Amino acid sequence: MNKCSVCGHERNDRDMKCPECGSFYSKIAEIIAEQEAREEMQTFRGRCKKILNSDDVKQEALSELKLMWAGLTKKGVFALFVIFVFVFALVVSVL
Repeated sequence: MNKCSVCGHERNDRDMKCPECGSFYSKIAEIIAEQEAREEMQTFRGRCKKILNSDDVKQEALSELKLMWAGLTKKGVFALFVIFVFVFALVVSVL
């Protein structure tokens, strides 16, 4: 069951026209909305929403971290290592 984009009335997938407001349902609009939702989940903001909306935030954050780590190249891992060492050296030098 989806909702009408104009009035929000619940509808069946077979319906072509909203019984409440009379507007026609557009399959193209639904496909675009689904695509935008998928693209949103690939952004940092979408991933943060996914983590915060899950039942087990810690487990979801760990799974997202594992996905991110698996997608890094050797250059990316080396860059993160250099950044970590640099920040550690700065902190140690201040203390």
